[in-house]
Amino acid sequence: MSADAIVIIPAAGQGKRMAAGQNKLFQPLGAQTVIQCTLSLFLTHPRISRIYLVIAKHDKDRLMSWTEGERRITLVTGGARRQDSVFNALERIRQEPLPEWILVHDGARPLCSPALVEKILDQCARTNAAIPVIPLTDTIRQFQQCGSQVLNRSRLFATQTPQGFKAQLLIEAYQALQKRGWQTTDDASIVELWGHSVSPVEGDAGNLKITTQRDLQFAECWLDMKTNSSGT
Repeated sequence: MSADAIVIIPAAGQGKRMAAGQNKLFQPLGAQTVIQCTLSLFLTHPRISRIYLVIAKHDKDRLMSWTEGERRITLVTGGARRQDSVFNALERIRQEPLPEWILVHDGARPLCSPALVEKILDQCARTNAAIPVIPLTDTIRQFQQCGSQVLNRSRLFATQTPQGFKAQLLIEAYQALQKRGWQTTDDASIVELWGHSVSPVEGDAGNLKITTQRDLQFAECWLDMKTNSSGT
């Protein structure tokens, strides 16, 4: 099934919790860096026609040298918050013929599978908005001043990316966000605030967001296992 889809990849964060002294997306992962692994997924996916990579000003020279000659990647300067960065990308996208679908994917999720991208795009075609989620396995306890209580985890899910939306829907939701001063870190939440529901799709437990050195070590192990299994 074909799709007129593009992807926005926010990559302007500082990654302070990584304590690496640089953007965590420049950390080595296998033979590449974290952000190069993330980009590789979408550059090779047959249903993605273009990537809008949102970057910090101080990372521009380094990323330009990596993406030079790759016409499918457009660099966009990010904002103070993630939502500002995605908005900047959408403003750039509006200057060109609109695609049918827009995905938004964390630059720090380099282990996303092509199959998950397929599932999100297929669900978008049915409902106009889709997000990957995974069930929580640990006991979740909410603490308050008067004590704590265990929450019903059967109704709780962790949300991942890529999140996918009808292009016009996402643009309108972000325009409303700017006008009304909404604040959120999740694209699906913005679409829901705009009044449109989102459909859950089964996510991938391996599609972690790299935030700490331990996450990076897990990603290295995952890549090693994938390489070894494909070589047998």
